[in-house]
Amino acid sequence: MARLTFPIASEGLVVDVFVNLKAALLLPLWASGGGPAPIPGRGLLDTGSDISAVSLALLQRLGIPPLQSTSTRTFAGSIQINLYEVGLHVFDSRNVNLPWFSQPSLVVMELAAGIPFDAILGMDVIRTCNLHVDGPGGRFTLDF
Repeated sequence: MARLTFPIASEGLVVDVFVNLKAALLLPLWASGGGPAPIPGRGLLDTGSDISAVSLALLQRLGIPPLQSTSTRTFAGSIQINLYEVGLHVFDSRNVNLPWFSQPSLVVMELAAGIPFDAILGMDVIRTCNLHVDGPGGRFTLDF
């Protein structure tokens, strides 16, 4: 089992991420010598979110069109959102040679404006790994 360990930041469980096209679109482009480079960013693990989210600015930079529009419930009530399909990878920018925790095809919603992260990783991602939080040690680990 592969493992990534991060320090607990003042903002919470913060990880390094790369976002790109979903793998089914990206791999043929790379094979022909094209395709966009992944965009790095900061992600936050959020056990209170059922679905992951990526900033609209990042989705637009990659040219990813919405899959569909739907509604979701928040603490403030029901809101309309767009869903997108991306490839999302968690890595350790301090040592990029460590294994990456990859989601080659992940349906995400657009992240609300004003959130200081490029991605929110919800329970849809967290359920695919083992998350261990060592509060006294000031670190958390993803086993995948």
